[in-house]
Amino acid sequence: MYKGYKMFSGMESDLHALFVGAIAVTAVLNPFGNLPQFISMTEGVKKPMRKKLFRNIVFTAFCIVLVFLFTGSFIMKYLFRVSLDDVRIAGGLILIVMSLKNLLFSSTIQDFSSYQNLKFDELFRKSIIPMAFPMLVGPGTLATIIVIAEDKSMLVAIGAIMCAFLFMFSLFHYAATIEKIFGKLILYIFSRIALVFIIAMGVKMIISGLRGIGVITT
Repeated sequence: MYKGYKMFSGMESDLHALFVGAIAVTAVLNPFGNLPQFISMTEGVKKPMRKKLFRNIVFTAFCIVLVFLFTGSFIMKYLFRVSLDDVRIAGGLILIVMSLKNLLFSSTIQDFSSYQNLKFDELFRKSIIPMAFPMLVGPGTLATIIVIAEDKSMLVAIGAIMCAFLFMFSLFHYAATIEKIFGKLILYIFSRIALVFIIAMGVKMIISGLRGIGVITT
């Protein structure tokens, strides 16, 4: 009975870690902030082509995250010789600085009018940078997934990434419908709320990193 309770408790802990991790990854991807940029980029593009473009961009971003998840620890430990606490502090600073910049200074929608007459292949090539990287997947995202993998487990990190990208895929797939229902103002408000949570995550990462290197002892 004790073993069964312990196993159930462990599963509950993993599910909680997965849930928290998925929220963290979704927050740093900032889908509500990036969605208006994607809609603007594909203004005038036919609906099937737009959905195909969104799928390819999200899939590319997903692949970038997975590659970094599996190679990030090796790069961190053996190439750059930095500890997890160093990554926590650096990642936390990146999250705070980037979020404060977007929160305090109004970001302008980029002009994508030149994209409207491009063929799909050319449009896809031009949209990978900056859309998949660094707008969707940036340094803050990469630091966050490494911290989740090292703090919890690789399985939790993979599960959190998959949940976050499934949500992202659904959001971008129905981008036009979502914009019609909620409007750009509501999406803007959601993106501002997400930025506040990202700042809080950054602060938590920095405090945890400072504890790890012994600067904070309490």
